[in-house]
Amino acid sequence: MAHILLKKKSHMPVWLVPASAFLIVMPFWTAGLFTVMPFSFHFASESMSRAAAEIPSSSFYKVLRLENRAFEANVKTENNTINWIDAAFDAAASVSLRDPRTFLGKELPGFSIYDAQILIAGKGTNYTNIPIESKEPDTLPVPQPPVEEQEETLPSENEKKVLFYFTHTSEAFAPKNGQASFNITEVGTMIAKNLEKEGVGVSVNKTDVGAILNKKGKKYSASYEESRAVVASAQKKQPSLQYLFDIHRDSQPKEITTTTINGQTMAKTVFVVGGEHAGYEKNAQFASELHHLLEKHYPGLSRGVIVKSGSQTNGKFNQDLSNRAMLIEMGGIENTREELERSAEALADILARYVKSEQGD
Repeated sequence: MAHILLKKKSHMPVWLVPASAFLIVMPFWTAGLFTVMPFSFHFASESMSRAAAEIPSSSFYKVLRLENRAFEANVKTENNTINWIDAAFDAAASVSLRDPRTFLGKELPGFSIYDAQILIAGKGTNYTNIPIESKEPDTLPVPQPPVEEQEETLPSENEKKVLFYFTHTSEAFAPKNGQASFNITEVGTMIAKNLEKEGVGVSVNKTDVGAILNKKGKKYSASYEESRAVVASAQKKQPSLQYLFDIHRDSQPKEITTTTINGQTMAKTVFVVGGEHAGYEKNAQFASELHHLLEKHYPGLSRGVIVKSGSQTNGKFNQDLSNRAMLIEMGGIENTREELERSAEALADILARYVKSEQGD
């Protein structure tokens, strides 16, 4: 019998031993590689991340209790079946039982609200009335459109800490009361002048991103690429710029973008956070704090905080350039100049409060 086994062993392929050793060692090499490699090179799945977020924390505690009985203290019994089912559906098919948008979101082209998540809902805000981003330049007549590479200099002795710029410089307002249309860059100037009155230094960059796109033969979807260069240039010239605000105008109708405070109509604001960069949580926290300040001093003026990511949107909005960067939607296409002036004054008030509190002024 031993003779037969030795005879069979002599016919064993020479590659079998090193191959077996390789299969045993390979998982350890792979685990080590993923452990030491930089975070930016890690594999990631948006669907799996969302699914993991749905799994209740109590389930993780159950796993921990298997190793450490100390975690059994203060355990609360709860039914988490829906969480597990939702997580399974999300991981397998990117469908969430709690979000009906996901049943149609990937089937309908241009279904942009699928890429938005309401982080904080202001009064009246829901998935039927979240901001609509411009998909093409406005064709409305704009009086005195901004020229390429223009920076507005405001009289000030204060160090410039705040930058206002405009990725979609063609966005304009067309009130239905017969008032002449006006450009989004004018709203930036409104906010800046009020901020200067509060003693906060401001730089308003009115570089016409649309003109740059036309000059380079690029599509409107490349707007954020060009505005990024504008912001980077401004930061290089003025390193003191910490608070970066990209001012936009929503495309929603007036009934959604208007509120009444102390008997006066005002254009509502929305804070939009790009969710596709490593430090977006800090920008989201920044937006949340601005929202709560507005709610405290001007209840109902903020429509909330929206996080946007996915194939139908930019996903960064240049907010990776600073942890105090924000996209702000000021009113909608039908809001009047007076409504925006009141909102600009209110926004400047809370921005001044925030900047001064952070800077110790």
